[in-house]
Amino acid sequence: MNKNFSLFLISSASTLLNIEIFHLAIPLTVLSLGYSAVEASWCTFAFLAPVILVKLFLAPSIEYRHKKPLLLQNEIIRTLIVIVFILLLYFMQPKQTIFWILLTAFLFGTFATMTEIAEPAALKILLQDQDSTAVLSKYEIRTRAVQLLAPTLCGLLISAYFLLPYLFMLIISLLSILLLTQLTLVEPQFIREKRGVTYFLISIREGMLWLNNKSLFMKMVILTAINNFLHPILYLTIIYQLTTSAVGFDITGYILSGLGIGGIIGSLCASYLLKIIGLNRLVVMVNILRIAIFAGFMLSSSPLGYFLFFVFKAILGGIWNVCYNVYTINEMPQNYISRISALSGLIIKIFTAIAGLLAGYLINYLGVNATLIFLVVLTVIMFLYTLDINKYQI
Repeated sequence: MNKNFSLFLISSASTLLNIEIFHLAIPLTVLSLGYSAVEASWCTFAFLAPVILVKLFLAPSIEYRHKKPLLLQNEIIRTLIVIVFILLLYFMQPKQTIFWILLTAFLFGTFATMTEIAEPAALKILLQDQDSTAVLSKYEIRTRAVQLLAPTLCGLLISAYFLLPYLFMLIISLLSILLLTQLTLVEPQFIREKRGVTYFLISIREGMLWLNNKSLFMKMVILTAINNFLHPILYLTIIYQLTTSAVGFDITGYILSGLGIGGIIGSLCASYLLKIIGLNRLVVMVNILRIAIFAGFMLSSSPLGYFLFFVFKAILGGIWNVCYNVYTINEMPQNYISRISALSGLIIKIFTAIAGLLAGYLINYLGVNATLIFLVVLTVIMFLYTLDINKYQI
């Protein structure tokens, strides 16, 4: 792994840590201010909702923009948003803040989404002449290391003082900005500026036609979308259950850190499992095991049980994400990568955003147990959807 890729990996990890801490801190902040699970889910939805507009409408123009300045610009704007948010939370009364939390979550989510669109294109450039499976495994370990660190840090910081997660984010932002300024990214020659509604429509149509002709690609996207639908509901359900059981935010953070531990284990195993088992069988195996793990959340109600099942869930997640990334990034042509990743990401994020909003209502009207049963039923549907995967040649 060369120095330039290391710079990208560390800056990307710092950026992701910031985004993950914000994502975790928002519902915890809302609940700590005395708001309900429904209001917490609306704030989560506000963070996730921008993807629906940003990914669809900006992806074609982002495809033909230089990625380094774009990543740097997004980092700086998110830093400014956090500074304003800290001031608002500090000076305003708790019961007057919900609108500002919603607005901040939406704005922060907008520029987080722009980074999410630009990063795969930057990564594709850096992957030239390298072993994509090995590099993407490291990239996935980055994700899971952040998922290990973010909940623990967020839980400890917010339990000490509710503004500390956001103050910590400012420090990490400065590190990300510093690393991005040192990154060298040699952009492909096809980069050019194109404007207008006609170009936008043609670009989206080309991406949709490409996706329509890749049925296995779409199957992987849909499975990932359903998996991402499960996570926000499970996440808020467990947080709500722990909060109503008077479990402190620091303990909640330790429990959620199981996602990072399991994710690192899964990411380390993924390359080896892909080689000896193959993608087709691995997809089916992951989806069988997912049923058992979600059933475990339904049957266990202790903090230790939740922690262990988060570890098991994340092991599968780490394996799945490496499989998904290796397959999709190798399938996407360079000159389509931003619009295809935007369209596929749009599908995934729509599911995630809907789940973020739906979670509070499910908990409020069905209760924790019925919500967990609903998630188990969805894992069974996912498994049934994988049964015809052997017909595809990979």
